[in-house]
Amino acid sequence: MTIGSLISAYGRTMTRTRPVWIRDESGGAAQSTTAGTTTATITGYLQIGGGGVSLRYGRENVRFGATLYCDGSQDLKANDVLTVTIASEVRTYRVDSVRVPDDRSTADNLYHLIATLEEDLPRG
Repeated sequence: MTIGSLISAYGRTMTRTRPVWIRDESGGAAQSTTAGTTTATITGYLQIGGGGVSLRYGRENVRFGATLYCDGSQDLKANDVLTVTIASEVRTYRVDSVRVPDDRSTADNLYHLIATLEEDLPRG
């Protein structure tokens, strides 16, 4: 199967939010996902990987990594936040990296993006 057929058959629609840098109360720089951000809809094939377990506040904290395959025309950058509903559970992922496999040109039929994601907690 090609990436395009995987997206057509099993693709999920996600909301992309692009954080912006703002000044916080102390005058320092902070990222905000509410003030002045841009949102868009992205459709892609989401492949969720295994979770890593760590301790947080004395309890287990499971975070899942994921890989997103999408059409090359999608506007996706590192640090974007993706929100998707899976089995009535809202999951939020932060984009770690985005790459074009084999440095394909935009005119190529196999042109697509591969994004590495890390789950942001808590789940809502």
